[in-house]
Amino acid sequence: MRTRILLIGVAFIAALAAHAQTPPTGTAAPAAAAATNTGPAPTAFVVKIKVKPGQNAAFEQIFRETQAGVRANEPGNLYYDLYRDQDPQTYVVLEHYKDAAAIEAHGKSPHVQKLIAALKDILDGRPEAQRLVLVSAK
Repeated sequence: MRTRILLIGVAFIAALAAHAQTPPTGTAAPAAAAATNTGPAPTAFVVKIKVKPGQNAAFEQIFRETQAGVRANEPGNLYYDLYRDQDPQTYVVLEHYKDAAAIEAHGKSPHVQKLIAALKDILDGRPEAQRLVLVSAK
């Protein structure tokens, strides 16, 4: 079951990476859920994306459109935020879902499919993704 969750969650990242030129890096293996947790642990992703010079505005626009789609149509998404690294061509996406069904819905959504299609000419290499299992929250 944990392997299935990892594969579903990384599906979006793999689709993004399919359009880039270099091999993927940084995909973390799933961690064990807490002993008191009877179901799959909530899952978060940290995704580092590098865009080609001159493509920042295009990337930020398509991400904002996707973010609006996530906000309006994905109740299982807890957050989907975009940050820029100190390198102006590098962005970091923080995303968190309440369960595997929410991750699967995200990957199949029309707004994410539109993002994936748009990124093929924007990305500079493959995204680096790390999957995180929630241990504690406020």
